[in-house]
Amino acid sequence: MKIIFISFCIFILNGSSFSQQEPSQYLNEGIRSVEGGDFSDAVNYLTSYLNSNPQNAVGNYYRAVAYFFLKEYQFADQDATTAITVNPQYKEAYLIRGRIFTAMQNYSSAVSDFTSAIDIDPNFGTAFMYRALVYKNENDYANAVSDLNSALTVQPTLLDAYLFRGEIYTAMGSYGNAITDFNTFTENNQNQAVSLMSSGLTLYQNGNYTGAVKDLTNAVNINPELNSVLNNVITDAQNKSGSDYSK
Repeated sequence: MKIIFISFCIFILNGSSFSQQEPSQYLNEGIRSVEGGDFSDAVNYLTSYLNSNPQNAVGNYYRAVAYFFLKEYQFADQDATTAITVNPQYKEAYLIRGRIFTAMQNYSSAVSDFTSAIDIDPNFGTAFMYRALVYKNENDYANAVSDLNSALTVQPTLLDAYLFRGEIYTAMGSYGNAITDFNTFTENNQNQAVSLMSSGLTLYQNGNYTGAVKDLTNAVNINPELNSVLNNVITDAQNKSGSDYSK
């Protein structure tokens, strides 16, 4: 009888402890999972959070991002729309919904959302860049180049804009401009890879293995030649962090 009573008390205590978990913890874990690229985990955490706070703009936005990268565009659209409805000035929510519409080839809606994001923040270089990609898909090269020029004016460090503008210049037959943009992209990307490698190795030496894996993996993604140098360190950091980065 005593054993049954003790077991019952343990069950009550465990249940009480779980029920007292703050919903904000699910939100924070969901955001971290999105930023770390663990999108399935992110959906699970954010769904647990949104069960208690269904109209939270931030939670809906981050779950929309997770669904987008999982290619579950219908759910992503619903969450992004909820985030915008709750907070009509949420420029990042317009941006992700514009990317969702682009993936669904709903180009007119995509342009509308990117334009809304730019109206909210005229210095939102990323919105200019993604609107340019829609114009590129529609073979509207003049507007695409114009938007990429604007993106680089307000955000000169937006390296992908050089790559995309180079591709458009190539399609237009403007090969000199294309080569200049490709060279700018390559030179700065190499510097970025070295910077990420240095950061990752520093994090590794300081025992931040999760951060080290993220930076070192990004460095290799930018410059695959670094793989032979960093592969063993990345593998060791993965083992020590207990994380699966093969997803």
